[in-house]
Amino acid sequence: ATLTDSKVGGKPWLPPQMPYPQDEDRNDYLFIAQINWAQMPRLDGYPASGLSSFFVKADDTFGLMDQSFQVLHFEEVIDTQEIDPFQPEDLDVYSPVLGGPYKLTGKLESQYVPHRDPQAMNFQLPTDEDEVAYSKYWDLADASGSRIGGYPYFTQENVNQKGWELLLQLDMEGDNYDYYVSWGDSGVGNFFIRREDLLRLDFSKVSYTWDCL
Repeated sequence: ATLTDSKVGGKPWLPPQMPYPQDEDRNDYLFIAQINWAQMPRLDGYPASGLSSFFVKADDTFGLMDQSFQVLHFEEVIDTQEIDPFQPEDLDVYSPVLGGPYKLTGKLESQYVPHRDPQAMNFQLPTDEDEVAYSKYWDLADASGSRIGGYPYFTQENVNQKGWELLLQLDMEGDNYDYYVSWGDSGVGNFFIRREDLLRLDFSKVSYTWDCL
């Protein structure tokens, strides 16, 4: 992966002369991921270009308890083609991303409305009175996995609020218990943004949460 690629982990691309993002204690944030929108399939209402970067605090809750995180968006990106070399996991750093970078690619998919989503009440979805149909739909509407946009997934309660769009969902990634993304115990991280802010490319009021089993 290069500095400007869509990726999880590694080093973020930052404009020349811009200092590395820090938390309120002047400690460097953990870099989680960046989206190079020009590399992603076109998604209605989302940027067609530019780059968004996601950072969280380097503490035992990844900034969740005191909501210490930052999402940056740059409309102009200087693509230097500089390689971001792979680095193994640093055992001295507690992070949801282990090593990296891991290049991100995207493909457009449709989603079924999950039963637990607030919008489910607007549809006549199968109920547990018909166990076969209910079980089949539950599997079809599984919202786990990493994605941009669509319906979010939570391991605990659904905390998505009306009017908020899923900006990035970063789920546990890897296989055979060899994971390179892991939020606590089999958790998932979510970043949300209001539709009007997204259309204005205003990433200053993003909402962030993660939960695990």
